[in-house]
Amino acid sequence: MPVAMLWMAGLSSHAADLAIVIDDVGYSQQLGLRALHLPGSLTIAVLPFAPYTAELAADALRLGKDVIIHQPMEPQPSPTVKEEAGTLKLNMREEEFDQVLSQALAAVPQRSGMSNHTGSLLTAHHLPMARLMWQLSSRGLYFLDSRTTAQTVAVDMAERMGVPVVRRDVFLDHHRNPRAIHLAFEQALATARRKGYAVLIGHPYPMSLDYLERRLADLPADINLVHAAQLARRFNRPATPDPQPHQGYLHISPVR
Repeated sequence: MPVAMLWMAGLSSHAADLAIVIDDVGYSQQLGLRALHLPGSLTIAVLPFAPYTAELAADALRLGKDVIIHQPMEPQPSPTVKEEAGTLKLNMREEEFDQVLSQALAAVPQRSGMSNHTGSLLTAHHLPMARLMWQLSSRGLYFLDSRTTAQTVAVDMAERMGVPVVRRDVFLDHHRNPRAIHLAFEQALATARRKGYAVLIGHPYPMSLDYLERRLADLPADINLVHAAQLARRFNRPATPDPQPHQGYLHISPVR
């Protein structure tokens, strides 16, 4: 029977992998704990300088979750965007960039990787993303591109630096209403079934957690929850030489 027919019949012997990432964890202890207790192999993305990050990251690791740093990065200018503490900015001097990144890495010792919080401006520029990937490479960390802009170069720079990388496919709660959340979840399932895997990013909103608590208790048999780290490392490729290297990032010393 053709593969497509197997999927339609629900008889495929190969489960599709779904990585669910909960972003912006660290500001609310109560909502953070609800996210940590969602069933299955989820990824918890903590804001490095939020008030409850340290305890929630430790609890997440104890509960078998994948913990990553949700690193604030500079967005395109907007009156509606709030700047987080420790935001990496395009106009930072190299020493300042490294210092902020070093502090974030030290704040979350449980981290296996990093993703971008906002970053629609920074992730579209090669030089700072190359500098970031160099630091992740020196620690064996992976990167999850939240894809807050279609102009992102994060995946390209990660691959050049040999950093395991994966990108977001669907936002669960871009529109915060029950129907939109349900349709986004179904879109993630369809994407996973089509290409074998998908990355779904949600947030610790009460409505989102309510939905995930229900759905994850009755996940379809052909969907396998995995950590985002598993997907990033599965598709990791050796670094390839940059045909036109930028002098500014070839001689970066890893931060300590």
